[in-house]
Amino acid sequence: MDLLDPTWTEIPEGNKRAELYPYTAPQFNFLLNNGELQKLPNSYDLKNKIAILAIGSNRSPSQLLRKFGGNEQIPVTIVNVKDIDVVYASMISYYGAVPATLWPVIGSILKLSIIWLNNRQLKIMHETEAVGKAYDFVKFEKNKIICHSNDYLPKEVFGYVSKFGALNFGFETLDVRALSAINAKKRKIQAINQKSALLFLKEKINYKHNYNSKKDFLNRIVSEKNYRLNINKKLNSLGILPEENKWEVIKDIKSNTLKFY
Repeated sequence: MDLLDPTWTEIPEGNKRAELYPYTAPQFNFLLNNGELQKLPNSYDLKNKIAILAIGSNRSPSQLLRKFGGNEQIPVTIVNVKDIDVVYASMISYYGAVPATLWPVIGSILKLSIIWLNNRQLKIMHETEAVGKAYDFVKFEKNKIICHSNDYLPKEVFGYVSKFGALNFGFETLDVRALSAINAKKRKIQAINQKSALLFLKEKINYKHNYNSKKDFLNRIVSEKNYRLNINKKLNSLGILPEENKWEVIKDIKSNTLKFY
């Protein structure tokens, strides 16, 4: 592993911010220490930290730097998660990415991350996830998270799930799509990349407009808030929720911003 590889911490801008989502994420435990990527010491004390399952861009050092800046310590550990897959949510972010959410899939095993936050950092994360408006804060069922033997095993694992469910690529038939950037074993649903998800929106969902290029569509999503809100309104109405969850929504937690969606 090359901790000095700049691709871990380079923060994408412009259309790349949407197209490269959910960004490059290490497949090893690490510590983001005041902006520097380091190997997580085996002796690092996680006991007073809150375990948050990172399913999309929160796995990436670059996204953690964007959200928390370069003056924080954030440990991240690799975990396996069973009976769940990461799929595209039925919404679009203010920077043009189709974000991630979770979908129960019996038998699947994902390789994800846990980010370990203190209470102050958790409040920041709630704001960036627009809790209560775009995402719900949830607690996962026990025994769904498999930590590696050298890691501290959390008593509880929390995370974020889209309030509006998964994006239905089939319209009249249920057809959710997984994020191909997320490593999975025994995956049972089709996986596509972010560019394909955006192309689907451009061709099928865009609000009363046709575009010759995905670039034009993205530029308008980013530059025109009302247009984006209309797209999201349509997406939210088309979202599908799973019949059975592997998590419990923690109520009465709300953010103060819609900036991110």
